[in-house]
Amino acid sequence: MKILVCVKQVPESDSSFIIDDLQKWVCKGPFSYKMNRFDESALEEALSVRDKDKSAVIDVLSVGPETSKDIIRRALGMGADSGIHILCDMDGYVSPFLTASYISSYMKENHYDLVFTGAMSEDYMQGQVGPIAAEMTGLPCVSFVVKQEISYGKKSIYAERELDGGLIESFELKLPALLTIQGGINKPRYPSLSNMLRANRAEIRTISPDILSKNDPKQINLRVSVPEKRREGYLLSGSVQEKAAKLIRILSQKAFIA
Repeated sequence: MKILVCVKQVPESDSSFIIDDLQKWVCKGPFSYKMNRFDESALEEALSVRDKDKSAVIDVLSVGPETSKDIIRRALGMGADSGIHILCDMDGYVSPFLTASYISSYMKENHYDLVFTGAMSEDYMQGQVGPIAAEMTGLPCVSFVVKQEISYGKKSIYAERELDGGLIESFELKLPALLTIQGGINKPRYPSLSNMLRANRAEIRTISPDILSKNDPKQINLRVSVPEKRREGYLLSGSVQEKAAKLIRILSQKAFIA
């Protein structure tokens, strides 16, 4: 069983952003990055497969700038066998279509029995890369999976996803297949210090996007802007009595109380 897990670096939630009017996107800055939490869940699902099938091999792939190597090394520390980095250091918006194009091009040259991606990324939250990559490679796909189980005898995989109202939709897909994994369905393992030391010494295969085939872009980003400020918050200070008096005064001014 050969498994590919696609991971992405995303900025830490406390990062500050500046909009670049020329690039019509967010400026690259000294952000602190982490692995997308949905991708952590996808990697944990792959590792759980290998826990049952010791012969399984897990490759981790990331499309992004040089800093993406950090999350690849973290994935290696968590237990992945090898890392692949498609170096994409473009300025401005990188569409899910382009990312999926690079991933699918790599997948066509390297056979995998099973592909896991996160259901979405914490920054874009579009949930498109996995399904687009599956379409480009002709793989059956289920998105937002909350449970999966491989049937080695039938060479298939059983998958479940949640629908509105708590309904469960179930599928059986012939392998090879691609699943996008919902976040929070497992507890991603924490890499030990010894594993991270080995991961930091591991060789990561770097691929230039120039040698990969890609489809013409289908999406152009026109602009990005900060949401218009429509509400205002108040921070009350002082003792409990002073805060209560200030709150009453504000509510009276807003005509919420007489």
